[in-house]
Amino acid sequence: MTDPWRLTPVLKDLRLPMVGAPIFIVSTPDLVIAIAAGAGGHAGSISPFALVREIREWFDGLLLLSGSIATGQALLAARALGADLGYVGSPFIATEEANADPLYKQMIVESGADDIVTSAQFTGVAGNYLASSIRWAGLDPDNLPEDPATISFAGATSAKPKAWCDIWNSGQGIGAVRGVVPAATLVDRIAREYNETRAGLLAEMPAPAESAA
Repeated sequence: MTDPWRLTPVLKDLRLPMVGAPIFIVSTPDLVIAIAAGAGGHAGSISPFALVREIREWFDGLLLLSGSIATGQALLAARALGADLGYVGSPFIATEEANADPLYKQMIVESGADDIVTSAQFTGVAGNYLASSIRWAGLDPDNLPEDPATISFAGATSAKPKAWCDIWNSGQGIGAVRGVVPAATLVDRIAREYNETRAGLLAEMPAPAESAA
């Protein structure tokens, strides 16, 4: 795997194919963002354990894993699976710098994994959405119409809700988001959790046996 700390200056110059399954790649990319189950928006449906392993069978380049990475523990797990970096999305929506509706940020803070609804009714492609935003748009997240053409926003709280801007997506890892904070505070928390968890695991490992003289 690549040392992630050396990559920041060059990431902006690379192509960024985002895949939910390895069959989507038809040429050798500079890097791959693997969107596993649990990611926000148009999420993949494959477990990160299986997805990273299968991608590593044919791709040994820079690999980023996305899907419920909201803590340092999750980031360390992504590295252990074989990813070079974690791709953090939803937690950054609930930061002070994010250009998102304040209500969107608050919904993320107040929600957890059980508050995420997976549905293809809004865009035609399965995605993960905040149940509270679906209710705010006048729909019942537990009883969505089978035919997207029959969706009615008659009971909406907002004036003219639209699926692409008023029904908000989110990953399943948002239970770790406790408040709207500066982005630097979020990064510091993830880094601290990563380092503390890594140190704890290393401390639990038995010392290597001394070789016989």
